[in-house]
Amino acid sequence: MEILICSDNHGKKIVLKQLVDQYQNVDARIHCGDIELPNQDLVDFYAVTGNNDYYYRYPDDLVVEVKGHRIYVTHSHRLSFRNRLEDLAVLAKAHNCDIACFGHTHRYEVETVDGVLCINPGSLYYNRDGSEPSYAILSIVDGEFFVKRKLVSEL
Repeated sequence: MEILICSDNHGKKIVLKQLVDQYQNVDARIHCGDIELPNQDLVDFYAVTGNNDYYYRYPDDLVVEVKGHRIYVTHSHRLSFRNRLEDLAVLAKAHNCDIACFGHTHRYEVETVDGVLCINPGSLYYNRDGSEPSYAILSIVDGEFFVKRKLVSEL
């Protein structure tokens, strides 16, 4: 099973089309907010609202079920900076999720916190740590999670 996870394209529509074209056979596509595009441009994604999505509304958070796994998705701008991952894990567990996907920080990050795999795919537009724009592919094989960082420049 494979899931595409992305975030923070900030109105850049072409990269979303490239992702859909490149990853036609994934089991789900998740967008963690700061889309800045109308909903009809995201029909191929499960998407949440980010702090820059002023004109278009998506859910604040959502739970995506894919082949027996529940994934909690939020932009995370309303979570504490210092305790973001811990708070995210609490929210995910409250929704019976074993995976949490988030954005907002524009930094790629993968960490397991209290049994919850937390994934920030970085930004499709620019990463604040100076690294290249990125997204993530989550593979689940025999119950094991594998996350691979992918660069937008390689699309």
